[in-house]
Amino acid sequence: MLRLLMLLLSCLTLTSCAHAEGDVSLLAINVGKADALLLRSGGSAYLIDTGTEASWGQLSRALKTEGVTRLDGVIVTHTDGDHAGGAQALAMSSIQVDGWYAPVWYTRKESKHKVIRAAALRGQEVAWLSGGDTLPLEGGSITVLGPVEPSEKENNNSLVLLVEAGGGRMLLAGDMEFPEEQTLLDAGLIPACQVLKVGNHGEDDATSAALIEAVQPKLAVISTNTMEEPDTPSPRVITLLQSAGAKIVQTQAASAGVLVWMREGQAEASLRDWPVPPEAPQGMALLDKGEDDTIRLQNTGAQPIDLTDWFILSERGEELFVFPAGAIAQPGEIIAVSSESSERLGDYVWPDTKVWHTSKQDTARLFDPYGREMSVLK
Repeated sequence: MLRLLMLLLSCLTLTSCAHAEGDVSLLAINVGKADALLLRSGGSAYLIDTGTEASWGQLSRALKTEGVTRLDGVIVTHTDGDHAGGAQALAMSSIQVDGWYAPVWYTRKESKHKVIRAAALRGQEVAWLSGGDTLPLEGGSITVLGPVEPSEKENNNSLVLLVEAGGGRMLLAGDMEFPEEQTLLDAGLIPACQVLKVGNHGEDDATSAALIEAVQPKLAVISTNTMEEPDTPSPRVITLLQSAGAKIVQTQAASAGVLVWMREGQAEASLRDWPVPPEAPQGMALLDKGEDDTIRLQNTGAQPIDLTDWFILSERGEELFVFPAGAIAQPGEIIAVSSESSERLGDYVWPDTKVWHTSKQDTARLFDPYGREMSVLK
């Protein structure tokens, strides 16, 4: 235990921490009332859920700070915007993604499925998952427990994942509510686990007494923000977890979120704040938005600026454009970003249509990869 605590403390002082054989970590990123979990074991790395479009800055900062340049897979538990919202931005980013995964059952139209659209930007296809499927994980395994049947309610189509590594187990419950919980319990699919990622942000329509009795968690992680969703976490859920003797940690308690680490079957968690990021280059300015659904920006400085993973937010519609790897703005250069509905293509194309409102104010904001606002255009 002393060795584990020393390892945890040392990791908290570093930007990232190498994984010893048999270790598994889960960084539950603070993306507000949304989910984004970075799971790592050995050389494997998965992102489970992508937060909202509006929280992409926090997720981008997390991936940049943690030194993530490649993911074995992006697993989106279901199509709700607080889980799938950042998928398209991630697909536009410089991060290599080997596979895209989503549940085989979903309630939205295929054309609106954010993971299908994200994978298509990379020329890839989605791998569809349901109960019984497995994914490779160095030093362990990821098993899909559910869904085992379709539901008319999207939360109950959530992927429920069992991670076995580090000598223990983590149950990642997505947004499953009581009906999906009961289905999995009746099938005898829920085992005892040291760590529970609490379902549906700790809302009162999930996390039954029967589920807690089956899981017997030592550690419970809740991804939420009470300011955004006042009824989360539910007092009933908190009381239930406390009565079971589980230590409760919430992503909203720290700027970065919660780091969970497991080794030899022992799980620990620490709140994590962001280290100070590198100094941001100065000089990029948003110039204007054209009538042709185009926005222009200029490097007003004297040095080239690497725009890789910088992003533009269209505030009214919360659409995002992320600059790809190798995007460079030379001194004085004006860059145009058009959309798919623009008559003339710009230097870069926003993979969306009618990005900018013409009859209502639509503020444009430019951010660096760490989510720092660099320019505003109203």
